[in-house]
Amino acid sequence: MPTSSAPVSFGDRRDTGSVVEAGIAVSWNQSEVIAVRRIIIETAKDILSGSTSPVEGARTIAGHRFKARLEDDPDILPFVGIASETESLPFGRERAHWQARALAELQGKINESQAWALTVASTHCQSLVARSGSLMRWPDG
Repeated sequence: MPTSSAPVSFGDRRDTGSVVEAGIAVSWNQSEVIAVRRIIIETAKDILSGSTSPVEGARTIAGHRFKARLEDDPDILPFVGIASETESLPFGRERAHWQARALAELQGKINESQAWALTVASTHCQSLVARSGSLMRWPDG
């Protein structure tokens, strides 16, 4: 995986540009970080417009947080919570692996989770979109 060629300094630590977080190789290549941040911002816009499910969008945003170097961002952390709280529910392609009866029985819980996720996510989606200009610049580290 390509990484930045120059070491990055973090106080008294130096880093060569790539780390492993939670078993995921994380690159600090500028173009990769910016590309993943673009995915996060577009997903936030899609949640707000209703073109992406709030739960699926939260899973996408949470899943990209390390590569985007936003793992501690206060507007990203609520998406981690949404993803965690709804991990047992089938969304998207997962639904193809579930029996129709089981899906029907869960539909009420799925609908409730979607509404809750939208309530939690909306403000943070708006904030991410409002901050998109600064998020699309190379992180200072």
